[in-house]
Amino acid sequence: MATEGHEDASAAATAAAAASECQGLLAGEDKPDTGNGYTALTLQACKADDDEVLVIRRQLYTQHDLDQAYQDQREPSSPCQVLRKHCQCSPRCVGRTALSFLPVLRVLRKYNWRQSALADLIAGLSVGFIHLPQGLGFGLLASLQPVNGLYTTFFPTLLYILFGTSPHVSMGTNAVIALLTANLVNREADAYQASFGSNSTLSPEEIMHYKVSIASVSAFVAGVILLGMGILRLGFITNYLAKSFIGGFTFAAAVHITTSQIVKMLHLSFRAQSGAGSLVKTYIEIFRNITHSNPGDIIVGLICMAVLLAVKIGINERFKHRMKIPVPIELIVVILSTLISHFAKFKERFGIAIVGDVPTGMPAPSIPPMEHLPQVGVEAFVTAILCFALTIALGKLCAKLHSIELDDNQELVSYGLCNLFGSFFQNFPSCTAPPRTMMLSSLGAKSTLNGVTSAVFILLVLLVVGQLFVSLPIAMLAAMIIVAMKDLLMQIRNTKSLWYVNKPDFFIWVLTASVSVLVGLDIGLLAGVLFSLLTILLVSQLAPATLLGRAETEDVLLDRKRDGIKLVPGIRIFRFESQLYFASAERFKTKLYSTVFDPTKIKRSEVTVKNAAPAIDPLVVVNSEKKSLDGVANLPDGKLSTDGIHHVILDCSAMTYIDLAGIDMLQMVMTRFAKSGVVVFLTCIPPRTMATLHRARFFDTCDRQQVFYNIFDALHKACEPESIVAKL
Repeated sequence: MATEGHEDASAAATAAAAASECQGLLAGEDKPDTGNGYTALTLQACKADDDEVLVIRRQLYTQHDLDQAYQDQREPSSPCQVLRKHCQCSPRCVGRTALSFLPVLRVLRKYNWRQSALADLIAGLSVGFIHLPQGLGFGLLASLQPVNGLYTTFFPTLLYILFGTSPHVSMGTNAVIALLTANLVNREADAYQASFGSNSTLSPEEIMHYKVSIASVSAFVAGVILLGMGILRLGFITNYLAKSFIGGFTFAAAVHITTSQIVKMLHLSFRAQSGAGSLVKTYIEIFRNITHSNPGDIIVGLICMAVLLAVKIGINERFKHRMKIPVPIELIVVILSTLISHFAKFKERFGIAIVGDVPTGMPAPSIPPMEHLPQVGVEAFVTAILCFALTIALGKLCAKLHSIELDDNQELVSYGLCNLFGSFFQNFPSCTAPPRTMMLSSLGAKSTLNGVTSAVFILLVLLVVGQLFVSLPIAMLAAMIIVAMKDLLMQIRNTKSLWYVNKPDFFIWVLTASVSVLVGLDIGLLAGVLFSLLTILLVSQLAPATLLGRAETEDVLLDRKRDGIKLVPGIRIFRFESQLYFASAERFKTKLYSTVFDPTKIKRSEVTVKNAAPAIDPLVVVNSEKKSLDGVANLPDGKLSTDGIHHVILDCSAMTYIDLAGIDMLQMVMTRFAKSGVVVFLTCIPPRTMATLHRARFFDTCDRQQVFYNIFDALHKACEPESIVAKL
């Protein structure tokens, strides 16, 4: 007990001493010295006039002194050593890596059947109900047969169960990918027919067979690309696809998709338009042939659209928090429209287009015709990147919502295998679709095993139920696809917020959407990616620069244009808010010279000890509008004249990267200021940039004592009497 009492008394005495010292600091008392010319390091929170004040006391550090005091314990390693370290692995590591390519084994080992099985069963069956109409509709959208859409639904769903990592990704048909496939197969089919001359006698079955072969080759190439990217661990490339670019591109794709389905809803027949301006040409053909449209198809399409929108908006969206399972209105409308069409004989009585024969059974596996590889290479690459970007974006969104991890590289492997394996079974390229993914998320799917019930449902349709959809009106599928585009089309509302939040994002969105709509999706994709990369250079060219001042009442450094911020006499603190490399180096020099002064216009002889400012405490600001230091002329706007500046402090905190052009510019600027009698201090240099400066032998020409850990270190040093006379 006596010991405890002694400890309590000691603690109380220490606290009292600290409080007394803190009050002394606030009162302006001298700071304790350690005997070596530096102040000791303390960090205290003090109370002054009911405000909490933070007092920091430590040694004044140049970067060199700091590195000596706190040495880096890491051993330097060469690129060969790093490569050797990453290439070493044990048999256990090999086994773990091999098993990582088959995540379903880990899922089965840790699966909680009691808590997860029912949720996965319900989620998978609900998504299966969406798979059916989307498979039929997107098969037609891809300019293929509806059954090809069902094939593209079944095989990717099955493969993703084994190799996928997200419980919310639902591989299968996608409207954007189907449209890109349609553009490709129609173009190649036109060229194929043209090769036989004007008297070609190719049957529709032969043309369709050729289209299917082109689509299969496209899926094969996309699968190989995605699989290769996964094996090489290239999942990071999606970081280079701006969100605004994806938004603008998917909006434009939705416009193209809606247009293609309007043609089907009107039951118009004319040659599919391709090439630049295909959308504009399509609308010209629509208005030219509008008198040949079928009223029956229009009525069926409009009624189906009204029902779908009423249920989706009025029930599913409005009461989604109260409903465990949304109303599968697409499936209901498909069944009802098929029954009504069959018994009312829509085709015979009203000439309404129907799906027709839907083959039952599974297609025999066959190798895609590789002679078509040169024709589909570019489109397949674009499709592969889009498949990954669209799917991983939705997967990451759901992973964030449910606080789960998503393996980008394994996802690439799974997408690649889904497309590669499916190409042997008459599939066109596949990826996820927003309605299916968001449904799995809202229903709380627990694992990729939810795909089992979806796959079984589609398999039953393929083997048994397919013939029941012979009388399904094509106008109904067109209406369903148009309604599915609602959210993508409504993305145009985001442009207002993009304009206020970030102008470059706004222009990326508008440019990508405009070019994709008016010219074509392929050109729009290229233009959007190039403009996204160009904005990086533009941001560097327009990088802001700030002249910092100190607050009148406390140690805060902010933009001099703020209220209560004054420049420190004789010193300019300059912050360049960008990396320093070839694209921004000239901007850095221009902003520095225009903000501080141009050293090429003043000679060294004009700066003497006579007009140098006396030593000042950096923590005491002199109002330059009311006071004038000896030999320092004041201008009406509060700025010091050129020859009154004796130090320039460069805040390098934003220079996280520097190249040779940036290093040369930094050396040139420091040299020119030195010739004008002004010393340049560098502060807050990031470690990566500092390492580059060391390798470039920058400090052979720059004194290490001019590089400081912190702006306040440099400010304190610049205000010492012996530092005011500039040194060459």
